[in-house]
Amino acid sequence: MSIDKVILRATLSTLAAIGVLLLFIVVGLWAFFPSTSMQITYDMGMESSCIHFAERAYKGSHEIYYIAYATEVAIEDDKTEKIAACGEKFIADENFEEYCDLRGGNYKQFIYGQVCVSKYDKGEKEESVALAVESLEGGFPEGNALVAVLLTALQAEDTATVGIIADKLVEIQAQIGANVYLQKTLNLING
Repeated sequence: MSIDKVILRATLSTLAAIGVLLLFIVVGLWAFFPSTSMQITYDMGMESSCIHFAERAYKGSHEIYYIAYATEVAIEDDKTEKIAACGEKFIADENFEEYCDLRGGNYKQFIYGQVCVSKYDKGEKEESVALAVESLEGGFPEGNALVAVLLTALQAEDTATVGIIADKLVEIQAQIGANVYLQKTLNLING
């Protein structure tokens, strides 16, 4: 055997060993470190994988950050099924209120709105309206989930759901009294 063949064989063996080692590292990373895999896959533009790893990280740690991250990536990637699934877990987490307070602004209603619209898009219209009404907690903040579902129903020309929402709005108005934003919302329905 010539020296050239020995060098070639050694080089190929080394490259094969490096390839196998990298494969083990990647598989180990995916299997044992889902939170790291979540960030790597997001950075690579692999949103579906990112959501999967974020859900796994949440399942293992129960840290709300991971399910919030999964929900936000699903919203960003417009994945209706995942927005609804991850969003419901996010909302059900015992630290949801605190997390939303830390994020500030209208974050809570934004999440509720996205989840409710996703449920509406999946055909779960009554559940969508019920969850949106629940999110109001006796008030009617601007940019709330019920308005998001209403706008979606109006765009879809879904008169049945618009009628249900109109009835809910009248009930809410009777409970909370005069509210400029609520009146504007009612005006949207009445033309």
